[in-house]
Amino acid sequence: MRRLFTIGTFLAGLAAALLAPAAAQAETPIENPCAVPVSIDDYGLKEFKNPPDVESVGSVLTTTLDLRYSDPAITKIGQCGLTLRTYNGGLVGPTLRVKPGDLMKITVKNNLPVDPMCRNSDGSGDMDMSHAPEVYNVTNFHTHGLHVSPGNNPNGTHSDNIFVTICPGTSAQFEVRVPANHPPGTFWYHAHVHGSTAIQVSSTVEGAIIIKGGLDEVPQIKAAKDQIFVLQQISYDATGRIEDDQTMYENWERTGSRTLVNGQLVPLITMRPGELQRWRMIHAGVDESLFVKTSGGPLYEIATDGIALGRIDTWRSTIDLEPGYRSDVLFKAPMKTGRYYFATAKIPPSLSLQTETLRALKSGFEPGTDAKWIVAVDVKGTPNDMPLPTPAELRPLAPYKPITTSELTGREQNLTFTLDLAKCSGSGPCTPCTDESDPECTYKFMVDWYVYPNGPTRSLKLNTASKWTLDVTPKGDAHPFHVHVNHFEMVRLGPDGKDETVWKDTLMVRAGEPLKYRVIRSRYTDFAGAFVLHCHILPHEDQGMMQKVEIVP
Repeated sequence: MRRLFTIGTFLAGLAAALLAPAAAQAETPIENPCAVPVSIDDYGLKEFKNPPDVESVGSVLTTTLDLRYSDPAITKIGQCGLTLRTYNGGLVGPTLRVKPGDLMKITVKNNLPVDPMCRNSDGSGDMDMSHAPEVYNVTNFHTHGLHVSPGNNPNGTHSDNIFVTICPGTSAQFEVRVPANHPPGTFWYHAHVHGSTAIQVSSTVEGAIIIKGGLDEVPQIKAAKDQIFVLQQISYDATGRIEDDQTMYENWERTGSRTLVNGQLVPLITMRPGELQRWRMIHAGVDESLFVKTSGGPLYEIATDGIALGRIDTWRSTIDLEPGYRSDVLFKAPMKTGRYYFATAKIPPSLSLQTETLRALKSGFEPGTDAKWIVAVDVKGTPNDMPLPTPAELRPLAPYKPITTSELTGREQNLTFTLDLAKCSGSGPCTPCTDESDPECTYKFMVDWYVYPNGPTRSLKLNTASKWTLDVTPKGDAHPFHVHVNHFEMVRLGPDGKDETVWKDTLMVRAGEPLKYRVIRSRYTDFAGAFVLHCHILPHEDQGMMQKVEIVP
């Protein structure tokens, strides 16, 4: 169980609101527009828009990310004016487009309300977290999935150093060099200060990073329209703010909120029959699993977590998108005109209300399980039957060689995520407990029974590779494991029901899952330095489910 909230008390009111005619809802004054369902008919189905682009010029990308509260008169979902921490005042950050070998020069300005207790770090350690929740306004910058330096540069700027803290009223310079041999693909960036990550990411402090090349040059993919899906779970509270992780969850359920795309509610994509598009899906949400599919045919997956598969995986069922995951897919419009849907699946029956069920029936989904639309697709016009790429064209684009057993010269690694009752004292490990009447016996979010920043630093040796065995406790739990800097090789169940190998940087680890799906292999190349691994259910990370890692020469 990922959250500690209930929804049963909201169902009757939510059902009544959703069953009301759309026109009547639009005409009736809303006492609190942030605490009611948002009508798709009134506020959704607008033209799909990619986020704004910033591209490198002369091998250098230069931009400023201005962290500030949005203007509720401008930034809205439905009629709810939002006061959220955002980049540049919008509901999604700009897409950063670079080539292998380019330098990203990024100024992060923190224009949130000044906190006199905050102090900027020098990059050598974590800031004092004792004055939370004020820490919610402290920020930094992380490039999720990039194989880049985790430290600082000789000129005093920062690379992908998540130990940097930027206080309100100040700014910092980041210079992230993309290696010349970096795999092209879909990555993303977001704030990553321990204690404020969930609040800021759920407020939309995030954006896409596209490393150009590779799959982009395959003729059939190059001819396809490139669409970026920054999938967001903007779980604002009844005032249109995100200031704690309890009231925002309650309001998410009360309003029947759904995953947005680039800040849009069920945007509309128009395609011609047979047209091919590339959809770059980035799960930039906080803690909701997404099992996605379309009512218009299969999704042809060509990359996972930014890394080209070297083949097409044809998913006629759902694609599993967990927090932090990416999946590049090709979608080929049906030859039959009409409206189709890209949607989440496996919605619990208790959340399936009558209007959603009717819509599910119209879209061809099974009512009660597949009712949450994300994107609508209108297929119309003259046919444009575009071909898929061939296996021969894709095979050479898989960037990494398999990690052989003979390469595993690094010490074997074991890691366990635990969310359970425990007592913790000092910097040592926590101990299990059962007496909830004891004020010291509370639920703790732990890696190997330590709550971050306590615990030893996991040490890895540069130019070696290791086998990792991942686990979670107690029984029934699941946590997405994410590690910075280096991708890992893993086995998953493919769409044909057979095991296959893929490369990723984030993996949902489920208690009791067969061992082969919880064992990964990783090689540590190019960069020494300190970074972190953590659960990518971001409230879990902020509460201590994180561990420091250091690669040593």
